[in-house]
Amino acid sequence: MKKVLILAALLLSKVSFAQMSEIRGVAKNTNDNAINLYSIEDGDLKLVASTKLSKDGAFGFLFDPEAEGFFVVGINKAMEGQFPMYFKKGDKTEIAIDGKWMKFIGKQTPENTVLSSWTDLTQNIRVKSLYSFASSTYVDFFPEFTKVAAQADSFRKTIKTKNANFNRLMTAMTTFDLDYYALNFKQTPRKVHPKEEDLIPYYKTIKKENYPNDDILSIMYGEKFINQYLNYSAKGDMDAKMNLLATDHQKGIYIFNRNLAFTKNWNYRNYENFVKKYDRYLQTSPGLQQQVKDLGLKLYLKSSGGPGKNFSFPDKDGKMVSFNDFKGKVVLVDVWATWCAPCKQELPYLKQLEEELHDKDIAFVSVTMDKEQDKDKWLAMINDMKMGGIQLFGGPQNELLDFYQIKTIPRFMVFDREGKIVNTNSARPSQPELKELLLKELSKERSL
Repeated sequence: MKKVLILAALLLSKVSFAQMSEIRGVAKNTNDNAINLYSIEDGDLKLVASTKLSKDGAFGFLFDPEAEGFFVVGINKAMEGQFPMYFKKGDKTEIAIDGKWMKFIGKQTPENTVLSSWTDLTQNIRVKSLYSFASSTYVDFFPEFTKVAAQADSFRKTIKTKNANFNRLMTAMTTFDLDYYALNFKQTPRKVHPKEEDLIPYYKTIKKENYPNDDILSIMYGEKFINQYLNYSAKGDMDAKMNLLATDHQKGIYIFNRNLAFTKNWNYRNYENFVKKYDRYLQTSPGLQQQVKDLGLKLYLKSSGGPGKNFSFPDKDGKMVSFNDFKGKVVLVDVWATWCAPCKQELPYLKQLEEELHDKDIAFVSVTMDKEQDKDKWLAMINDMKMGGIQLFGGPQNELLDFYQIKTIPRFMVFDREGKIVNTNSARPSQPELKELLLKELSKERSL
């Protein structure tokens, strides 16, 4: 009986292994030492796995696709170095990457056989379009693009696998690819740019009817393309451009990503107003819902009244000091570095502010971004400049940078006696508004 159970377990293991999908390949002419596998969610890439290249550039992935569809293998984070392929459970493929180029090798599934032919047909215009620093201009690109586009209808007639889902997506992708390459070429830096009269007739075929459903979001550049398409086809504000999108899901992806760049200056009230206005579009996929939720949580935590991040860093003597250690005091946090000239310009003003408020219940906390190899330099500066307050060594990747989205320094942040946020991008010591804010917080406590 035991042997039967073991045999059954082995058979189940083999069946499970057989259902895994596999990618084998080799990558050369690249400086990268790792390669990534991505799925596609809402027109953007989602990391599935990462592996290092062997000395000869070989790599492999063994994975279980959550759903069949396009996946992407990429040498790096730039879209120019990423290549699509189609997988169902148990599918296997072999590829060879040579810098900007990719080829399918050997026997392929019916789906990747079709995709391989399309890759071979379009790869040269893809490289010319996506690598804006290449020497290509419209003079050579337009004739070659026109020649490839003329073959697209004939190619679509060859998409006749037994997989209806793939046939639909692949047929749509032939249009998406050509539209994307045309727009990306036009909207990226070139040595010579075409005038309106130089544009080929193909540009007039790029229209709303090409994207009647959410298949565009099953493609690796879908989110980016929607933005490019609207910039090309529509004028006016965001709401006006939305009218050129066919589905609520497309609109939700565009709205969220269009506003994402501005959220660093938002407070939670801005977020609430945004969600209230566009909620119908922001609920169109689980992934988008989660992104909206995560944004709201981050803004809530960083808004006035939200709890400050409880960091822990070593001080100049190596003792760990935490944010929560300062409960009961108003806290001023200065994120800085010894190599930062604007930071050093603020040091005399910070020292003066500390002296003026030395008898107040305020904790002056400075967190450096210096690298570990520069720690002695940091300690020397503390000593040479007789820097006061609590000096902490955070390092260049410390948790405050991501939590508070700190892109430039110095950054001064004020917290109340309960550790709640007052302002995470306050005035600097050289500005009188900072002292006024600190005194205001102290007066609130005294009035209780």
